[in-house]
This record gives sequence, structure tokens and C-alpha cells, in this order.
Amino acid sequence: MKISSIILSAVGIILVVGAGWYYFNFNKYAPTTYITETPNSTGTTTTTTDTTTNVTTPGSPTYTIMQVSTHKDASSCYSVISGVVYDLTMWINMHPGGKGSILSICGIDGTEKFMNKHHGGQKQMGILTRFKIGLLKQ
Repeated sequence: MKISSIILSAVGIILVVGAGWYYFNFNKYAPTTYITETPNSTGTTTTTTDTTTNVTTPGSPTYTIMQVSTHKDASSCYSVISGVVYDLTMWINMHPGGKGSILSICGIDGTEKFMNKHHGGQKQMGILTRFKIGLLKQ
């Protein structure tokens, strides 16, 4: 086999693996609803944007802890962290620390476990933000 064939094969494999990784991490499991908070003169304004319909609505959906508790397994995993509700279902299989870490906070307020492990790290908070679906109703 010629060296050029080996190099071409290696480049092809790298491209296929890279494209698959990109798709898996950035497209397939991206949430379709995003909540953003922007400061205004009276404090903070929260808006919800559904990327499938491009509709933006003011305010954040709210969830009670009872509603969150019904999403307690791998088929639907909601968790509360610092008063914010996250749908972590798609993150279960992607979590670098394994499925168990995420499954252990499904359906509950996982603030203590999350903070004990990640200490509010910027990287982890950035990842978590992608899965925000609402706020905990007090």
C-alpha cells in the first residue's frame, strides 16, 4: 500500500469522526427552547425563545418541585439547580462523569450535589445553561 493511500485514508477517517462528533455534540442534543435574561432599567427581563418556531415570549415557564419530581429517570430527567429547572435528559449519556451522576439528580433539587462536585465552575455552568427550561416556582 502506498504512503499516500494511508494518509488519504487517515484524513478521511478523521473527517468522518470529526463530523460525527460535531453533530452529536452540537445539533442532535441541542435544546429547542432557550431562556435568556437581559438587564433592563427595572431589573432583569426574561424571555423564552422556541427555535423550532422562532417565537419569543416574555417570562420564563415555572415549575413546582412536584412537577419536577415526575421527571425522575432516563426517559425524562428534570432537575433544579439554584432555583432554575433544567431538562437533563439528553445530557445523561453525554456526561463525562457517567450516567449515574445525572440520574442521581433527576426529579429533585440537585443544587447541593452539583455544587459539591463542580463548585459553580464556569465550564459546567455554561454547559448547564444549554438545558435550562424554566424557573422553580416558590
